[in-house]
Amino acid sequence: MYFDNGNEDVASFPIETLTMIEGGNDVVNLYFGNAQQHIVVLACANGDSDVVARALSVAISLRKDSRKIKMLTIADDTLSTYLVTGITGVTSITADPA
Repeated sequence: MYFDNGNEDVASFPIETLTMIEGGNDVVNLYFGNAQQHIVVLACANGDSDVVARALSVAISLRKDSRKIKMLTIADDTLSTYLVTGITGVTSITADPA
């Protein structure tokens, strides 16, 4: 899964490392890796974090078992491309390679 905040901060994580999607207060947090080692925070339209979290869960689960997908763009602020409606941008990408 690919993320780009439009300010040269990008990350890509294998879809099978997604451990949790959590939404609230106009953001959706995606956790990757062991013990939520990596976190991507997506900004959402006002009041839409629950809708975005559910839509992401459905969209990702439909693609998770597909072996044809090479890369799935979740949010790309540079190209203004978002997997689901309601995402307004990438707030932060925290990657801990340890």
